[in-house]
Amino acid sequence: MKVKSLRQLALAAILTCSATLAVAQAYPSRPVTIVVPYAPGGATDIVVRIMAQALAAELGQAFLIENKPGGGGLIGIEQVARAKPDGYTLLGASTGPVTISPLLFKEQKFDPVKRLDPVIIFANTPGILLVRNGLAAKNVGELVSLSRASPGALNMASAGNGSLQQLIGEFFQIQTGVKWTHIPFSGTAPALNEMMAERVDVMVDLVTSAAPFVKSGKFRALAVTTPARSNRLPDVPTLRELGYPGYNFSGWQALLAPKGTPPEVVARLNAVLNKSLKTEDMKNRLDKLGAEALGGDPQVLGNQMVNELREWERIIRSANIVGG
Repeated sequence: MKVKSLRQLALAAILTCSATLAVAQAYPSRPVTIVVPYAPGGATDIVVRIMAQALAAELGQAFLIENKPGGGGLIGIEQVARAKPDGYTLLGASTGPVTISPLLFKEQKFDPVKRLDPVIIFANTPGILLVRNGLAAKNVGELVSLSRASPGALNMASAGNGSLQQLIGEFFQIQTGVKWTHIPFSGTAPALNEMMAERVDVMVDLVTSAAPFVKSGKFRALAVTTPARSNRLPDVPTLRELGYPGYNFSGWQALLAPKGTPPEVVARLNAVLNKSLKTEDMKNRLDKLGAEALGGDPQVLGNQMVNELREWERIIRSANIVGG
């Protein structure tokens, strides 16, 4: 009986492994949708499209982008969380919707750790402080002085309530004692368009989406929000260099799936994207955007989410920031 039981267990294990391998090899058998919880044109949208191209090239199926902005990114995230966990609906998201909005929009009661499976943290991009060309502030010191002279007179654009851009901007106001009027948009691209039209005064964005416009003179960059300068805009100083300590803000872009997605599907997606990050072509593409390649197993992203939810909650409480 014992020998027979052992044989049965061994056979069951073999069948289970075979079934798992079959699922992984069969996936994907049809197009996959990646939901981006922002309007097209922002840093997250740009990097997620690069991920989609890499996945499509390796797996032989289309990876289609569906932009679903609104609610600080939670509208798109909720759509993914409610989708069938079969790997055919994924989330291409970033810091703001995943680890900030759930803390600001508590009435929506969205727990990203319980409702999403991490796949991979793909890239990281420095934040950057921008002003419109016509603003009478040529550097950070002048911006602070101008802002203090007329509290609330300057408008601060952001990619939306609960976005990383908003929180960095709010943190800057707290640290410098200035007051701006926040104007949220449905994504980075609409906000940048308003900056170019000089209908808003100041904005924090990510280098990935802002750099082309800075280089073409559409608006001015005053400082980056990370300890080191951006290789995309090496002439722009850091806030630390300018005497404003405590800034280490950047935005990551990642791929996630509905909770309960088969581990073998998650593993395959993770392996393909990690493989792409090791190629010179991908490194060069991200470098040109001012983004840093990251990668690693799904747990790296899972740990990042847990740690950031804790840290952003501390900042939100200390700055008394509320969602809207």
